[in-house]
Amino acid sequence: MSTEENKDLVQRYIATWNSGDLEGMAEFWSPDMVHHTRMGSHGFESVLTIVSDFMRAFPDLRFTIEDILADGDRVATRMTATGTHTGSYMGKEATGNKVSCSVFGVARVQDGKLVEHWGVTDELHLMEQVGLVPEEYLAAMA
Repeated sequence: MSTEENKDLVQRYIATWNSGDLEGMAEFWSPDMVHHTRMGSHGFESVLTIVSDFMRAFPDLRFTIEDILADGDRVATRMTATGTHTGSYMGKEATGNKVSCSVFGVARVQDGKLVEHWGVTDELHLMEQVGLVPEEYLAAMA
């Protein structure tokens, strides 16, 4: 696939996430896909669980692509995620708080599927917005 086709695939994937269609999202993933996070690497079934848990906590979650760049089989995105905390997240019951945070990712595309992904989410800021991290902790990081 061309770099433009790879970018289009990632944009369609994000649009599918924005529609809340977990089954549709999984169709973009290779059965052997690996998602790399700060907590390690996760396979297909683990990613299904991670994404569905996140969708339950923030069912109106939407990603806005701020930048998208492609080089060969890699597509990099810088996005803003917004949503409402209406379900349990990291043991914190729903607060109803509106949240927003930055999300960076690099996806590797092969044969029209997402086969690998490296993601970084500003989880500290997200946790602060739902009351899991006191504001004074963030002041030292400003």
